[in-house]
Amino acid sequence: MRRYAAIVCAALAGLAAGPALAQPVAHIKGGTVAVRSGPGPAYPVIGRLADGTAVTLDRCTRNERWCFVTGAGWVEASWIVGWSAKIRATPPHFPGPGW
Repeated sequence: MRRYAAIVCAALAGLAAGPALAQPVAHIKGGTVAVRSGPGPAYPVIGRLADGTAVTLDRCTRNERWCFVTGAGWVEASWIVGWSAKIRATPPHFPGPGW
């Protein structure tokens, strides 16, 4: 009986945690791309992503010109292919780097 209770508890714990949501994957195309601290060319370059790098996107600006690559920073959207969900937008009053 204890073994059965342990199995039921483990199953319920798995349900409480919920299923892991798969992140849609996009790719960088066209060369080594600058990663910036904010959505625009005036923000400093904080890194680079190589051609073909698989990335996940957190959000994009309303005009879909810049997307935030999870764990990296902002990348010009024209360098990103393979993810049709670039529709999530940043807040209308983006406070800038370090938010």
